[in-house]
Amino acid sequence: MQIKSSTKLKANNNQPNCDELIDAKKVDINILLNRVKSEEKNVIKKKFIITFGVAGSLLITGLITAL
Repeated sequence: MQIKSSTKLKANNNQPNCDELIDAKKVDINILLNRVKSEEKNVIKKKFIITFGVAGSLLITGLITAL
């Protein structure tokens, strides 16, 4: 009987406390919002570059065919 209770105590000691679990689950909403904003800016930049790349290639192709 004593062996079983000592193994139970050892198993419980390996698990983190409730306070540690709560701290691990906390998320700062400002960090998440800043990440979303930066990702949106990156998407806008990519679309901008693609749009002007397509427009530039059409302009160059038009100039070559006009000559």
